[in-house]
Amino acid sequence: MFEVMKIPASAQAMYYQLQNLDTAAAQNSYTSEDALFADLLQAQVDAGQRVIRAEEIVSKLDGASDWSFMHEASAAGPYSGTPVGADQVSNVSIQSILDKIKKTARSHGVDEDLVREVVRAESNFNPYAVSGAGAKGLMQLMDRTAQAMHVRNVYDPEENLAGGTKYLKNLLERFDGNIGVALAAYNAGPTRVSRLGITTDEELKEKYALLPQETQRYVEKILSRL
Repeated sequence: MFEVMKIPASAQAMYYQLQNLDTAAAQNSYTSEDALFADLLQAQVDAGQRVIRAEEIVSKLDGASDWSFMHEASAAGPYSGTPVGADQVSNVSIQSILDKIKKTARSHGVDEDLVREVVRAESNFNPYAVSGAGAKGLMQLMDRTAQAMHVRNVYDPEENLAGGTKYLKNLLERFDGNIGVALAAYNAGPTRVSRLGITTDEELKEKYALLPQETQRYVEKILSRL
């Protein structure tokens, strides 16, 4: 027989703390266990004072696969499409994502390794990731960016990759192929980077401290893997 389990108030408090992580970097620091834990805590919060029984947890874990830890999207914007449920997530594999990255990078003339590491840093290959700021999908597109890149369903891996890669290419072209600057612009926004007078990777090094720490870590993480 299954025993009754209740998630303590302290754990619920931890859940709210997780929910309030409003940067993509913080979201991307989640491990699969963190994300699953947050999902279970959400179930307890939704249930109010009702005790969550072990059967419910087992049913949630039943049939888990590579992507069983994914968050379902919390909100769908006008270009976000319909979030895919956990029962459909199992059909997605990391290899299929990597294959799509290779295909998309080649079709847009962007280095495959660069696109892969941006995806890793943004969502850790989770096509249904949603940040507290509202960035969605593999390359964490904001609704306005998705609209500009003609992405209608940000939870569709191919559409998201196409839009994100196209946007990354635009930034590389805008900053004359300076990869570090393009990455900083992808994370912090091109306007912010330009206002700091950063146009080359050399200027990026000189003015590194002027960028948000999140952006500094983001750029370093990706460049270290290329």
